[in-house]
Amino acid sequence: MPEFIAKIPLAIKIIIGIVVVALIFYKVFYASYRENENKKNFYTNNIFSTVLSSNSFEGRTIEFHLENGLKLYFFPPVENKLMIGDSIKKVANTYIYDVYRKDVNGEYKFWATYDFEKVY
Repeated sequence: MPEFIAKIPLAIKIIIGIVVVALIFYKVFYASYRENENKKNFYTNNIFSTVLSSNSFEGRTIEFHLENGLKLYFFPPVENKLMIGDSIKKVANTYIYDVYRKDVNGEYKFWATYDFEKVY
C-alpha cells in the first residue's frame, strides 16, 4: 500500500468509502427512477413529437431524444429503424407507436410501427 494512503486516518478512509458507495447507489437508483418515469410518461401520454438527437446509452443501446423530453431505445446497429428528424405519433395508454419519415417531397409518410417495451 502506498505510504500516503497508510498515513490517512481510518475515519477519513471510512468516510471516503461511504461516499463512493453512496454515489454508486445514487447512479444506479436514479437511472432506474428516470427510466421508470420515462416509461410511465410514454405510456400515459398522447405523443406527437420529433426525434431531435441520439447518443450511445451506456454502450449498449442507442438513446433517441424526442422533442417532448421522452426517450426511445434501440440496439445498434440502428441503420434505418429510427433517424433524427423522424416524427413519432402515439395515442395514450399504449406502448405501440408509429414512426413517420420525410419523403423526397418533404412530406411525412408512415415508416414503421414499434413497441416501446421491446428494444429493436
